[in-house]
Amino acid sequence: MKIGDLVKRKPEWGDWVKHNPWMYTEKDLEIGLIVGLNGHPERGVYFKILWPGQKLVWEDVNNLRPANESR
Repeated sequence: MKIGDLVKRKPEWGDWVKHNPWMYTEKDLEIGLIVGLNGHPERGVYFKILWPGQKLVWEDVNNLRPANESR
């Protein structure tokens, strides 16, 4: 992932949502835009994401997935 990519959060309930789609939260379905990068691979990489209806938020790279990736 890089600046300018569209991303989604990984589901809050993890893999359970594959078999129980009603467990998705509103935040799980939002699409955000990566607008910044901070961090180092050894200390953790964080992206600054612009989410709809929110201010800019720093998100851990491990909590994100590309928006075009299937659920």
